[in-house]
Amino acid sequence: MLRSVLGVSSRAALSRNMATKATKTYQFEDIKSLVLKPDARRLLVDVREPSEVQQYALPTAINLPLKSAPGALGLSSEEFEDVFGIPKPATENELIFFCAAGVRAKAAEELANSYGYGNTGLYPGSIHEWLEKGGDKLK
Repeated sequence: MLRSVLGVSSRAALSRNMATKATKTYQFEDIKSLVLKPDARRLLVDVREPSEVQQYALPTAINLPLKSAPGALGLSSEEFEDVFGIPKPATENELIFFCAAGVRAKAAEELANSYGYGNTGLYPGSIHEWLEKGGDKLK
C-alpha cells in the first residue's frame, strides 16, 4: 500500500527513517493515562475508517483514516483543517497511532515519518485491547 502512495524519493526517506528510529510502544495503562489526562503535545491518532469509529471512538483521539485519507499529514495546514475540521498537528507533537488490531497503525506511523513527523508511537493493542480491558468504561 505504501508503494502506491509514496513516490520513489519518499520511499527512500521512509526506509532511512525506519532503519534509524525505534518506535515507542504504548501499553493500555499509558493510553488510559492519556485519555484521563490529555496532553496537547501527545495526540492519539485513530487510523480506522469513519464507519469503524462510529461503532466506538476512543476519547480524545483524532481520526485520520489510513485507507481513505493516506496523505492526510501531507496536506497543507489549511487543507487539513478544511478536510478534518481540526488544526493540523504540529510536527513537534508526538502522534500515537492505533487502529482495530495494530496493523494499520504501524503503516500509518511509517507514513507519518515520511511526512516529517519523527516523534511517533504505536499502541499495538489498539481498540481490541482497549475494549477488552474495559477502557470504554472510563469516565
